Amino acid sequence: MKRTVIVAVLGLALVALVATTAAAEQLTLNSILAAQQSGSPADGIISMVNNPANTVAMTAGDLVTLRNAGVSEAVIAAIWAHVPSPAAAQPLLRPDDVRLVELVSLINSGMSESIINDQIGQSQRDYSLSVNDLLYLKQNGAEESTIAALMATPAGLSAAPAMAPPADLAFDNLVLVKTGLLRFFRKDHPGRLVMDGDTLRWEDGRGSEGSFQFQTTGIKEVWLTCEARSSGNFCHQINFQIVKGDRYRFQDSGRESGSNAAVLDVMEALRAHYPRLTFGTPSVGD
Repeated sequence: MKRTVIVAVLGLALVALVATTAAAEQLTLNSILAAQQSGSPADGIISMVNNPANTVAMTAGDLVTLRNAGVSEAVIAAIWAHVPSPAAAQPLLRPDDVRLVELVSLINSGMSESIINDQIGQSQRDYSLSVNDLLYLKQNGAEESTIAALMATPAGLSAAPAMAPPADLAFDNLVLVKTGLLRFFRKDHPGRLVMDGDTLRWEDGRGSEGSFQFQTTGIKEVWLTCEARSSGNFCHQINFQIVKGDRYRFQDSGRESGSNAAVLDVMEALRAHYPRLTFGTPSVGD
């Protein structure tokens, strides 16, 4: 009897081990880019990166590629923590940006991470980190939050090559979601969103009465709204917070049938044509 129980327990343990091994994933540059392009929220990608069952097979050069592709700094910082430091036997590196030598001196002095990051933000210096700069910082113990602070400077944010502003680039299959008191008196109406230079124009399906436009320079933040599903988060709505306080929400008209292609296409175009916009972390719910 005891032998039967032991065999059964060992069998269950083996099944669990096999399942864990099967679930393990090697995260590469291509897999992160694929997750980004499919609309996976930053929090979900970070969870994959921090999952102890997964391995991160990327280099400092890959981080530069991810940044240029519009991957959020939070994701890059999470990956950075898993990128191995250069081997101790490797000769000491020299950065392409000599100002980083001064920054490393602050790090080695024992100054707190938060103070160093504040100093970066207040110095009004621009940094566009090269692969060699990233390796130099990694070799000298720079924290991921410090790397993120450097990448968040204007030069770092403009490192991604911006495409020319589009002319009359239209996205159909969208619905303007009414907010505030309007949602009780008016139904949501379908239409299309048009990118025209530095202007975003909503063309209401009913005609010009419900149409309006706003400037990209007046956008405070853009983010996606998603639903938690068994297959992963399903992002079906794109939101614009305007500096003056207005908020516009555009939902994919195919949401109920499981489609979110229109919303993802809009987000991809925004990242490509307007990389200086602030892209927020996707939210779950309205």
